[in-house]
Amino acid sequence: MSGRKECYVTMTSTEADRLRNSVWCAQVSEDQARQREQRVQNALNAANREREALNRALNNEINGLHADIRQISVEQNRRFLNQEAAIEDIRRQSEKNRQEMQNQINGISARIEAKENNHKKLAEFWISQTQAYIKDIEQYRHEMFTPGDLNKLKGKLNQMLSDMKNEAYQSAISTARSLFNEAVDLKENVLNAETEWLYYHGLFTRTLAGTETKLNECKELRFTFDMEHGTETVDAKVNYWTCGSLDEVSESISDVKQKTGQIQSVSTKQLIEHIDSLNKQNVKMDAASEEAKNAMILSQNRAEMANKLADALEEAAWKCEDIVYEGGEHDQPVHIKFSDGMGNEIVAIITPEINTQNMSNKLELHFFDQKNDEKERQKWIASIENGLKQDGLEVGNVQCVKGYEVKASDKMEIKDIKATAKKKIERTRTVKKEKPEEK
Repeated sequence: MSGRKECYVTMTSTEADRLRNSVWCAQVSEDQARQREQRVQNALNAANREREALNRALNNEINGLHADIRQISVEQNRRFLNQEAAIEDIRRQSEKNRQEMQNQINGISARIEAKENNHKKLAEFWISQTQAYIKDIEQYRHEMFTPGDLNKLKGKLNQMLSDMKNEAYQSAISTARSLFNEAVDLKENVLNAETEWLYYHGLFTRTLAGTETKLNECKELRFTFDMEHGTETVDAKVNYWTCGSLDEVSESISDVKQKTGQIQSVSTKQLIEHIDSLNKQNVKMDAASEEAKNAMILSQNRAEMANKLADALEEAAWKCEDIVYEGGEHDQPVHIKFSDGMGNEIVAIITPEINTQNMSNKLELHFFDQKNDEKERQKWIASIENGLKQDGLEVGNVQCVKGYEVKASDKMEIKDIKATAKKKIERTRTVKKEKPEEK
């Protein structure tokens, strides 16, 4: 004698796959293709500008270096000019390069010290080489990549110069040479970090361009359907069918762009985080496009189910008064109202369950009949089930809604079918849920 019953009506996996495969994305327009090409070119230009700025610095020779030391610096700079290797290769090569430079410095040191016996001049030589390297490092973003390290090196050098006033020249030679080694290592660290930053900057600009392009294409996406008479192409309306998912993506992209407005101050770690964020938006857009396709298919399925319900109940002497979508929105439940002309009414509600594993619609039956005759209701339900099964749909067990085991439905507001069609819809994203187990 239950006045409210519900079940899940699911497409067979074969039918669901057939319908999904019968819908595909239409080709992008010429305008979209031009926009995509322009964004890619802008990304390449931005990456090239950053690379060119570093290359200009690397092409400058360091003033004040000894000829042998200058050769080490030139080779060091040359390695980083137009560095195109994968970032993992750069990291692996770094330590090998550092050791080779150290061996070269040791050889130069031995030759110079063999020729020069004046301790003061030797100490001043290594001091001058260190000062030249410090001045060179200052043109790079050392404070961003190695914060405080250059100032520490300068502090050590100033302390050593102070100590040399006491004419401790012999001990100053070793200290000055050590400071020079620190300067060479610091430049190596800065250039490695600069190269790594450029790698991720280029990847970021390309990813951002691709994500923005994809968003625009998703907004203008069109689906082509296989139809009996040929094909039909319609607007995908991804944002509509997914309750604003593209708005969320757009906000995320805008947030990334706002945070990277001053790109020179964005750290490598932050660039990597932003790349990851953009990649997640690309995944969301792929999912949203698929969700929109499924939602569109399910909406059409609800309309077909509504007509099948009308046919089934009309055979049982029920008249279909109207079929409407809530709020007139095709992504919302479909309501069908029946009457028998003697004051008895039935309202069926077909609600999309797009987040379930299979493509399902939930069918609710609200009985407002005076007799409250369960046997009669079971006959009507059987007629509905047969009609749906003939269309290849899987109909779950029809269950009584808790609290309505022995009474008619009391949701009187759904009887006003015209009000249902004008209902204001609150469009919100739904949380994924699984279809409950049938009892």
